[in-house]
Amino acid sequence: MMTDYLNEEYCEFSNDASASSFGWNFQSNAGIFLFLKYIHNALDIKIESKLQDIEITLVDGSKIFAQAKSAQDYTVAKDKKEKFKDAIVSLSRNPQNNNQLIYISNIPDTFKSANNYFDNSIVSYSSCLSNIKKEIDNTFQSTISSIEKKIKKERIQERKNKLIKIKKNVERFDKSSLFISTINPYFGDEENRYIKISDTVISFLVDCIKLNRDDAISIKQRLLEHWQLRLEYNSTVSDKSDTKKITKADFAWPIAAFLIDNDLSEISDCLSFTPDKSIFNDVNRIMGHPTSIYHERFEFSNRVLQEFEQFKKEIYGKGITQVEKEFIKQRSNQFIEEFRVVSDENVTEYLAKAFLFRIINNNRNMQKISAGVGVRI
Repeated sequence: MMTDYLNEEYCEFSNDASASSFGWNFQSNAGIFLFLKYIHNALDIKIESKLQDIEITLVDGSKIFAQAKSAQDYTVAKDKKEKFKDAIVSLSRNPQNNNQLIYISNIPDTFKSANNYFDNSIVSYSSCLSNIKKEIDNTFQSTISSIEKKIKKERIQERKNKLIKIKKNVERFDKSSLFISTINPYFGDEENRYIKISDTVISFLVDCIKLNRDDAISIKQRLLEHWQLRLEYNSTVSDKSDTKKITKADFAWPIAAFLIDNDLSEISDCLSFTPDKSIFNDVNRIMGHPTSIYHERFEFSNRVLQEFEQFKKEIYGKGITQVEKEFIKQRSNQFIEEFRVVSDENVTEYLAKAFLFRIINNNRNMQKISAGVGVRI
């Protein structure tokens, strides 16, 4: 509003929203970083929930509430603790009993006594060294003092009451529930910005999912981009929506999809028609689209695999050598409705059979993912 500037001696207007975009980008990547760190005990994640920037629900019902703060160029920040102070105020609104409250940023030198102490880790206040604890305590006290000054200056009672409530929240803050994390480096273009996020994804795939490193590296970029888009979109979804929660299963199932190449020629002998080039191109385009991996989510894949196991029992001893293809020929009609994304019946048949073949041949990877993240399929 114009009235916001009436009392300003100098106003500089700018349409540069890069700082805001950088902040949203950091928030989504911080969500990926934290969810992967807590994946064994996590149930679901929300970005921009009604309670906090990042909200993760754990299996015991407790919560992780994280405030994500970032700076495009933290080297020019006048007071690097200001973002931490803002986070204290925001986190103090959240229930602390049995929950974890995390301040996550890309600013490595917020605390002078820390010396990169929080880089790419999640460190509890309780485990901090004495000088770091003291600096954090002083920052809390400084935050309270700043609020007290605002209370004294405020003339509107409603605003004063709000400030008094904020001050009480900060004073009651149980620092034993406080955790601090810094993603560093995180600046500039993608080459620098996503170094540690990419490292975290690789470590997760190798250490948690037990993929070999070559397979992990081969899917890392596509997987990271998929998660970034998913979490950025999640930040725009209302917290009242049933689709706001991203479950651990929904988060994990794309891993299996990215591990399988689209070799459509393998199932050409399962088709009821001879595909021409245009059909082949249509199917290849649809399967290559990011949304196509929807068909390999755990729930649907589990249904396919259960039916496949039953089919193997039924044909046992009949001398069928290509069991997967025989299953596709005989049972694909049970799943055809899942793939009616176009009106062309031939394209629909090709899609259904190609996806069924992928799911069956990807069973081993799905078992790894299920065991690695604790999802039952």
